[in-house]
Amino acid sequence: MSNPDEIIKKLRDVVEFENAHLKKGQFRPLKETTEVKQQCLTELNVLLSQNSSDDEGVKRFSHLDIIRELLKENEYLMKSAINTVKSAYQQINAIRNREAKVGAYDRFGKTINLPDSQGLRKKLV
Repeated sequence: MSNPDEIIKKLRDVVEFENAHLKKGQFRPLKETTEVKQQCLTELNVLLSQNSSDDEGVKRFSHLDIIRELLKENEYLMKSAINTVKSAYQQINAIRNREAKVGAYDRFGKTINLPDSQGLRKKLV
């Protein structure tokens, strides 16, 4: 592609595609968009650094501002998803560690895990 407007449109389409999938919680399709975005940005950088008139440049920068805002939103959505996964792992580890701290044993010295309510009904020596 040699037309900056086509590259900007393609870049915007890719970013909007990412945004829609992030909002749905679908992360697998995002793997494919990284390369397309990188290619568009590289081509755009080369074309914009070569030459452009002032009127065309202002128009393009307004489109790029829209893309920048979408990218900020995508970044926020991705960080939220990552933090949610981290929080879930912390909760799983807390549950696992809680069971390990109970320290209940049967009469043969083997470790047993009891829910809290059963521990009150059973006499452990």
